[in-house]
This record gives sequence, C-alpha cells and structure tokens, in this order.
Amino acid sequence: MKKQSIVTIFLLCSLALAAFGANGKEEAAEKVAEKVAEKVAEEVAKKVAEEVAKKVAEKVAEKAAEKAAEKAVEKVTEETVEKAVEKAVEKAEEKAAEKAELKAKRPAEWRGPTKVNFFVFVLDIDKIDGADQSFTVNVFLSLSWKDKRLAHEGGIQVMPLEETWNPRVFIANQGGIVLKSMPEVVEIAPDGTVTYMQRYTGPLSQPLKLSEFPFDQHRFTIQFVAPGFSPEELQFIPGRAKGDERIIGGSIYEGHLSVPDWEITEYKAETRPYNPTAEIEVAGFVFEFTAKRYGLYYVWQVIIPLVLIVMMSWGAFWIDPTNAGAQIGVATSSMLTLIAYRFMLGNLIPRLPYMTRLDHFTLGSTILVFLTLLEVVVTTNFALRKREKIARRIDNWCRLGFPLAFVLWSVRSLIL
Repeated sequence: MKKQSIVTIFLLCSLALAAFGANGKEEAAEKVAEKVAEKVAEEVAKKVAEEVAKKVAEKVAEKAAEKAAEKAVEKVTEETVEKAVEKAVEKAEEKAAEKAELKAKRPAEWRGPTKVNFFVFVLDIDKIDGADQSFTVNVFLSLSWKDKRLAHEGGIQVMPLEETWNPRVFIANQGGIVLKSMPEVVEIAPDGTVTYMQRYTGPLSQPLKLSEFPFDQHRFTIQFVAPGFSPEELQFIPGRAKGDERIIGGSIYEGHLSVPDWEITEYKAETRPYNPTAEIEVAGFVFEFTAKRYGLYYVWQVIIPLVLIVMMSWGAFWIDPTNAGAQIGVATSSMLTLIAYRFMLGNLIPRLPYMTRLDHFTLGSTILVFLTLLEVVVTTNFALRKREKIARRIDNWCRLGFPLAFVLWSVRSLIL
C-alpha cells in the first residue's frame, strides 16, 4: 500500500513539473505537488485509520461477545441452581409432610382400632418393699403392629422409633426413674410388620394391704398405657411367645428371683384400660403376678424371740414374793427389752392407719408383760404386809393364767 502511494505521488509531481516547467514557474509546481501530497496522505491516513478502527472494533466485539457469553452462562447457571434448589426444597417438604403424616396418623385408622400385639417377660423382681409400698422389676416388652405404609422390598429394615407411628407405651405406676437399656428403634419386615422391643428396669409403686402381715400375699401390677389413645382407637392383643405357643401375653423367669422372702404363686397378662379417673379411659394392658410372703422367716426372726421375751417376764412368778428386788428386776427388764424390740419392728412395715397381725401380737405381748409388772408390784405389797400366802397364791394362779392367755391371744392374732 505504501509503494502504490509513493508511485502515485511521483507521477503527480512529474505531471505538475511538466506542466509548469515550460513556463518556468517552479513555485506553482511545488504548491500543486504539496496539495497533491496532502490529499494522498489524507487518503492513506483514512485507510490506515479504517484498518485500525476495524481491528479495534473486532477486538471490542470479541470482548463484548465474551462478556455476553459469560453473563449468559452465569444467568443459566443461576437459573439451574435455583430450579435445583426449589426442587430439593419441594422434595424435602414432601418428605417432611410424609413423615409427619406417618407419625401422626394410625395405620389404616379408617378401618377401626389399630391392633397391637404385646408380650411381657419379667426377667427378675429385684425387691419388694412393704414399708415403701413399692417393688423393683426387670422386665422385657415386645410390641408389634402392621403398617402397610412401611412395606418394602428386601430384608428387615431398622428405623428410629420417633420417625414412625407408635403407641408411645410407658409404665403408668413407675415410682422413680425407670431406665431403658435397649435402643429406641423399630424393626420393619417387608410386609410392613413393625416390631418394637425394650427392657425396663426400675421401681414401681404398688399400694399394699398389709393387715395380714407377716402371713400376707399381694397382687402386683405392671400397668402399661398408651397416652392419647382410647380403647376404641387402640386395641392391645396378648401375643404368643416365640418357641412356645402355649404362653400367651407374658411370662416370668422360673429360676431363682432376687426376692428370697417371697414366693411367686401365679401371674397373667391381659388387656386392661387405664382409668386415672372415672371419666378418663386410656388404652393399656397389664402384667400381674401374685407373691406370697414367706411367713416362716418372721416366725423364726420375730415371733419366737418375742415369745421368749414374754416368757422371760413370767420368771417373776417363780421368785418368792419376799424377794421384791428380783421380781421387779425381771419384770422391768422384760418390759424394756420388749419396748426396744418394738422399735426395731417399726422399720419392717409402714405407718399404717390399721393394725396388722404382727401389731396385734406385739400389742398383746406388751400388755401381758406390763400386767406381769403390775402383778409383781401387787404381790410385793402383800409380802411387805406379811401376807405372803396371798402373794404366793396370786403367783400360782398367774403361772397358769398368763401362759394360757398368751396362747389364746397368739392364736387369735396370728392364725384366726
């Protein structure tokens, strides 16, 4: 391009010089050449500027296109992310709604009450405390029900208890902290059968009628309830033991339990609603067992020592009335021993508004010992007045009368 411009300028200059050379006008020719050179330079500058502008425009267009593409990609990405987030939120909401419905509604509640099979097995009875009106148990519970909403393909699935519907069973008569030693999960079979198992250990309260103590027997109850459900909504059905279809509802360990002074005579498990008040009825079931106290233990440890204390007081009848110091010493020591013994017996049973058999027996024994002390005072008074015959006659009558009265009172209070 530069070579063409130079040739053009040269030709124009030559023509100008030829035109004006004949006339000898060199100055005019120079002016013409300058004008021509200016025009050529302008044209060259225009073409150069056009090329430069074209290149600049191309670069600007490329940059603009790149920025536009980046913005378009960013916009598309944002829209995609927003849509993905919206879909994820919608799915999460749907799952949350499904879980909430799964937890809130009973399985097939439109059909009627939900049937729940239960089985209770008492592993051990750690303690029966008559004074505290309580007993401590170690019990295993199994519940099962069918929820077709949880049906699936494959094997057994494990799910947290709180993520599915359950009867929310707990022990109503717990008297303290009852511990759960198994995880709060359920096992779900492919057909939708849900199984919940738990082990409870702790004290339970039990009102006891102790009027027959120490030859008493009581019925102890483990009351399971499903709060928030009425018997019309939830139906508990005694289940059968695995491996022995003859055992229905529950059983108890047949080996040696941790209560050596009690004997378990019978037990049963049955459906029984819980009635905290006459107007309220809650769905529930119970496991009951009857325990009989080993009275022979109290015969050897309580009754026989008490009999010996009473018999010790009778020794005063065999001492000569003239020996007043010895008679009064025997009677008073017997009385004090009996009082101390009664304080010890007070820790065995609670403070009751009624008398037990043992209370009747100890009260009669106390009265007889006190009468022995009065008899000693009377005979001593007769002896001091020189009336020994009357004093000895009274002693002779008391040697027979007091044992006979004691035997009759003992039979009346402990047997009849």
